[in-house]
Amino acid sequence: MLVDDLLREPGLGLELLVPGNVDRPIRWVHTIEVRAPGRFLRGGEVVLTAGVWRAAGITARDFVDDLAAADVAAVGFGPVPPETEVPEEFTAAARERGLTCFAVPVDVAFLQVVEAFVSGKRAEWERPLRRHLGQHDAIVAALRVRRGVDTVLRTLSGQLGLPVAVRVDGGLVEGVAPEPEHPLPLVGEGLAEAQLLLPRPLEELDVEQHAAVVQAMPFIALEIERNRAVRATELRYAWELFEWVQSATVGVETVRTRLHSLGLPPDGPLAAVVVRGDKPERDAVRLGELLGSDGVAVQRSGEAIAFARVRGAAAELARRVHGALGAPVGVGKPGPAAELRVSLLQAEHAAEAVSGRAGTGWMTHDQLSSPSLLLSAQDPELLASTSRALLGPVLDHDERRGGDLLPSLEVFLDTNCRWQEAAQRLHVHINTLRHRMSRVEELTGRNLSKTPDRVDLFLAMRALRQ
Repeated sequence: MLVDDLLREPGLGLELLVPGNVDRPIRWVHTIEVRAPGRFLRGGEVVLTAGVWRAAGITARDFVDDLAAADVAAVGFGPVPPETEVPEEFTAAARERGLTCFAVPVDVAFLQVVEAFVSGKRAEWERPLRRHLGQHDAIVAALRVRRGVDTVLRTLSGQLGLPVAVRVDGGLVEGVAPEPEHPLPLVGEGLAEAQLLLPRPLEELDVEQHAAVVQAMPFIALEIERNRAVRATELRYAWELFEWVQSATVGVETVRTRLHSLGLPPDGPLAAVVVRGDKPERDAVRLGELLGSDGVAVQRSGEAIAFARVRGAAAELARRVHGALGAPVGVGKPGPAAELRVSLLQAEHAAEAVSGRAGTGWMTHDQLSSPSLLLSAQDPELLASTSRALLGPVLDHDERRGGDLLPSLEVFLDTNCRWQEAAQRLHVHINTLRHRMSRVEELTGRNLSKTPDRVDLFLAMRALRQ
């Protein structure tokens, strides 16, 4: 509180007699009537007096000189009836020393002046706290409208007048990253790598900015932890959904209900997306971020898989995912919940086909033309067992005798059973090839002149190569 604030306090009616430095802050308001009052003062006080010291023979000049020497902020004189005016010699002494002097009306008690000062001082002391509470209330109000780290960051940025951001999980940034950035660790369970990014070090911010940052940090940590909890719940729900679709162990209505709970339209169009990169956990996170509310993604074995809402062509979705992740991508045919299993099988087969190429790329369901897609629908162990049951005798023969029956069969089938072409590729006489294929027929019980038997042998060979 300044001297001028006290002089303007309504209800006191203080009259300014000597205008000294009225912009000085007031340390305290003190009533004093003793000789040499300066020994009881520290400087900056407003002294109130009724002139009782005059009875002890102290002159107005001596009293005011001592106050001025103690560096008081101002002096107020309150006449006591029958006096009604401030003595001229007191006003003159104050004027001579340049000390602010004012008159206290006869009907105003000094206690009222002290109370007015204390009330103003209390408001001054409470102001930072009220600002602190205001910052808290602003964040709470914003979060009531929309939850999220970005909501807290926008509110904090407005309070600071500076850009702020949060870095989580070692790289993901929310908000507007400042330059330069000064990281401030966030405290919370599982937040060892989370940082609040400030444009200046915390110690260089002013008191109000410092308080705003400290106020916002627990909210940011809470929202990060809440997001992770929500994400973990969504992942559990998504995991179950993918297992249900893959195994076909639940009815379509159950799948539709789960899709709806995950924010996806059960009637579609929905398509399966499979990404086969070298970091499936990272790919699953990035795929989920890329799809946003249009999909759910999880990691499974060595791949990231998702069910995604298709807003355009499947090829457009595949191209966008591949461009963002840079890994082989397969996308199945879009459709309703009832067709998700076929879409997932198509996506896995497409991703497998792309992975076998040099470099990386993407493929959609409509680029798949081989009925061997049916192999993808079978259990890998069952496929291996069935294939070995058929080709096991051939494998055993080659292993015992160092023979070439299996490689010869593979070339023979790959050349569409054209004897001369296969023999040339194997660099053997055609009769040698005929002898080998006859031996394969004996060992397997299949007839290479019959299409069904050729298909069985072809699929068994393919399964062994997977």
